[in-house]
Amino acid sequence: MRRNVALKNLNRAFPANSTVENEIIFKKCWRHFLRVGAELARLPDLDSGSLDKNISFPDMNVLEKAIKQDMGVIAVSAHIGNWEWMGSSISSLGHDVTYVVTSQSNPLVENWMNEIRQVTGINTVHKRSAAKVILKALKKKGIVAMLCDQNAGKSGTFTPFFGTLASTPRGPAVFHLKTRAPVVFVSATINRDDKYTVTCEELQFQGLTGDLETDENLIMAQITSRIENEVRKFPEQWLWLHRRWKTRPPSEIEAA
Repeated sequence: MRRNVALKNLNRAFPANSTVENEIIFKKCWRHFLRVGAELARLPDLDSGSLDKNISFPDMNVLEKAIKQDMGVIAVSAHIGNWEWMGSSISSLGHDVTYVVTSQSNPLVENWMNEIRQVTGINTVHKRSAAKVILKALKKKGIVAMLCDQNAGKSGTFTPFFGTLASTPRGPAVFHLKTRAPVVFVSATINRDDKYTVTCEELQFQGLTGDLETDENLIMAQITSRIENEVRKFPEQWLWLHRRWKTRPPSEIEAA
């Protein structure tokens, strides 16, 4: 089942690839997330020194500069590389980090993951009740992290992702427009030394109109484009097993 989902996604994203090429990406992806699972289990036993040995921050000045704007930081990322080690390593540097999380299909896994995050100093809030917590965290000049690469259902905004519209969470755009907190794209991907490199890039949004809904859509389209660029660079490290394009725009449904 998941293999079929992954290969369908890969064929959609990389139509010029041969079947064999996409099969290879899928196999590497599967091995990568087996590694991530093992690393997640190790996380409570890692101290800041251990994390430093496994993760480098060549762009940390970008994040520090955003923090110094004193409006908090909205960190946007994706299910690529090892996002859990990334957040924990930033927390270990003394920063206040809050994850906005969604429900897992297995409540036991969800509770386990949240316990691990809390052990490493990360706060969590479910997206259903996140608004007040996010605003409070940003007011306290904290970092609020949101993963923006999974299907958001009917409540999402539709943005191009690998040439096909995909339902995308609105959260980063909503809170950026409300608070003017800087938005920083962050990812932790495996480098040639078999360690993780954390990439940070403050996003500057172009073409905003002053119309709330239009600007939310524009911001999320630009965030999605940045995520796509990262996935193209590291396709074997992104979660192809998820049905990213599951929800279709109303215009497609009406035309069917």
